[in-house]
Amino acid sequence: MSNEQEIIDDYAERVGRHLLGSSRDKAKAELGAHLSDAAEAGELEHALSRLGTPREAAVTFAGLASAPPAPMDVRLVAVVIDNLPLVGVTLTLLVRGIFRIAELGSGFSLAFPPFVYVKIGEGCVAVGPVQCDVYGYAGLLYTVGVPLALLWSIAGLGLVEAWTGTSPGKRLMGLCVVTEAGLRIHPVTGIVRRLSLVLGPIAWLDWVPVAWGDRRRVLDHLTGSKVVRAER
Repeated sequence: MSNEQEIIDDYAERVGRHLLGSSRDKAKAELGAHLSDAAEAGELEHALSRLGTPREAAVTFAGLASAPPAPMDVRLVAVVIDNLPLVGVTLTLLVRGIFRIAELGSGFSLAFPPFVYVKIGEGCVAVGPVQCDVYGYAGLLYTVGVPLALLWSIAGLGLVEAWTGTSPGKRLMGLCVVTEAGLRIHPVTGIVRRLSLVLGPIAWLDWVPVAWGDRRRVLDHLTGSKVVRAER
């Protein structure tokens, strides 16, 4: 029986990894009781076969599957909080640009998110219509600060959401991100749904669906994810 109990505990634990909040605890408790009864009846293998893979079993417990997408105003507040490093770098670039005007009388370029480009010899490779050295006045603030801020906004937040189901900003606003089936998202999904930030200000096109009342961004749709109110 001890071996069967290990199988039950392991299966319930793997099911729980796909779920968030109260759904996770409910699934582990109910599965544990159900599979223990099946083991006593000598039908544990049949019960596991009927339930399917841990992910398939998790879908039946996903309380957030039917949850509607969260309001966009709440999401935008969470976005600002999550991306404070990127906001801070951009504001610092603005201040540096203002000082540049005062000292040299020349203008500067600025966008949010900042344009991304890489110098190659006398030219550069960019993801948008930007000239080489458009942020030349910023020095390390651009060459180091912007990449680090983007790394946090894309990879850092993406992985945090995959591991915990939420992010600092979403947690403060009572939100979480799940798949359309209400399950925890995959790490790759967490990163991909944030890749629009490398497009500079073009990234705002990701929010175009808001114009016709859609509560999901373009990349939400493409990755099969949604941001909803977290379970309590």
